[in-house]
Amino acid sequence: MCSFPSVTVKQKVVDDETPFVPEEIIRNILKRLPVKSLIRFQCVCKPWKNLIKKPSFIADHLHHSTHQNPLLLFQQNERHPLHLSLLDCEMQVHEVKNPPIFDSSSWARIIGSCNGLLCVAINEVGTYPASILLWNPAVREFRRVPRTRTIDRFEWDCTVGFGFSPLINDYKIVRTYAESGDVISGVEVYSLSTGSWKEIELGNLENVNLYLQTVSANGAIFWNGIKQGVEGGVEYDTDLIVSFDIAMEVFTLIQMPNSFYKLSVYDDQLAVLSHTRIGDFPNYLYSFIDLWVLEESIGASAERWSWTKKFTCSPCPCEIYLGVIWRSDIACVAFGRPSETKSEIKNDEPKVGLYLFNITTNEFKKVAIPGGGHVCGVFNYVESLVTIGNNHIEEEP
Repeated sequence: MCSFPSVTVKQKVVDDETPFVPEEIIRNILKRLPVKSLIRFQCVCKPWKNLIKKPSFIADHLHHSTHQNPLLLFQQNERHPLHLSLLDCEMQVHEVKNPPIFDSSSWARIIGSCNGLLCVAINEVGTYPASILLWNPAVREFRRVPRTRTIDRFEWDCTVGFGFSPLINDYKIVRTYAESGDVISGVEVYSLSTGSWKEIELGNLENVNLYLQTVSANGAIFWNGIKQGVEGGVEYDTDLIVSFDIAMEVFTLIQMPNSFYKLSVYDDQLAVLSHTRIGDFPNYLYSFIDLWVLEESIGASAERWSWTKKFTCSPCPCEIYLGVIWRSDIACVAFGRPSETKSEIKNDEPKVGLYLFNITTNEFKKVAIPGGGHVCGVFNYVESLVTIGNNHIEEEP
């Protein structure tokens, strides 16, 4: 994928005969390698195997990969099997091999991506809510999360969030239940470290419901939300952002900068991508994207949180669906090929594709995807050695 920086190795000599490389040098080299190579190198010798399995090395490798080799993962088809691809920093597309196998009548949706782990909802015919799978594609491990309850999908609405807290070194899944698609009436949390669910108090979620969209940053999970209220006998709804502190297991309500937005992460801060369309539905002429960033820390009081608009993009002459911020680009799914004027769009050209808008150069370009341009989900991703599983996927010969 991405090229790795060169490392100068200084060789020492023991007893004037046996040369060896200090462990700190070996560690510095190995942390720069892709996961597939590290899995093979565990067979070189026992010291290397022990080193690669150390939690401290796994953390060092993750830190390096996150900053040097971030990847963009996109889903091309919600139907089984999980058809996933990765875009690397050299703009090369690679298919994710050997996804977990499940019933062909089911379909899958990625809930979130965090430190190389994917949280996947598997919708099975006749069973609701969806079952959940945690999967590390790089090490080919997955864990099926136990189901806690089965409910009537026509009488309940469920949302799921996934994230990691460095304070407690644990990954958690949060599932909320709302009766009849109304406000939330129950919350349960799954801990990867304990392998079990537990119910928690609603806290600030009274009269609140959540949308499916979710992101994770700085030890918290965030959703788009709506709070219902009554004033002067008149019912009203307030759009907001709901955060869940993974370590403390408490919810907080955050005012948002505007009503049309997509949650994302920018420079390790919660960000919002807002979308403004120019023209008449459904034939919009142009689209604008604004980037807002929450400047204060997650732990600050609600009164001190403030949103700052970082930039507004130049007009995008097509209809787009906002994705994520990847490196210095905003990844979008476009429903029409960008062109100078609307009349230049040809009927035989793809109407859906993955596009990158560079926030530094203002360039808007399409990503060449082998086998077609249909994309139904975009996520930040990084290869990692983080282990989760009680199942292992055998690699193809």
